[in-house]
Amino acid sequence: MSYIGILEYVIGVIHDKDIWYYVGETDSEGKKLKPKDQYSSFLVDAKRYDDEDILREELESLPKTLTYKILEIQRCPKCKKEFTEHPALSREDNETEICPECGVREAMEAYCNYTNAK
Repeated sequence: MSYIGILEYVIGVIHDKDIWYYVGETDSEGKKLKPKDQYSSFLVDAKRYDDEDILREELESLPKTLTYKILEIQRCPKCKKEFTEHPALSREDNETEICPECGVREAMEAYCNYTNAK
């Protein structure tokens, strides 16, 4: 198993202790979006950047009234799910970074195997 790494970047907005994702100022047809529609709670809707310089330029043009965070999108090598949270370290080889869900799953499996072995 190997580390997949960062695929792309997105802009996250901290909103009421939640992360919302910046989707852009226009929709897929090029129509201007209302400010409230420029953010989504779903990662799949986020505008993605593969170039940090372009991302930073766009970030500079956004209103300064919100708190923004650059998030790295990674893909879990176990479940293939995309995630932006801090990765877990796989117990299988102590090197591979996996998504938090797979990390919890591995920990629970290790606990169950340990308690069943007693």
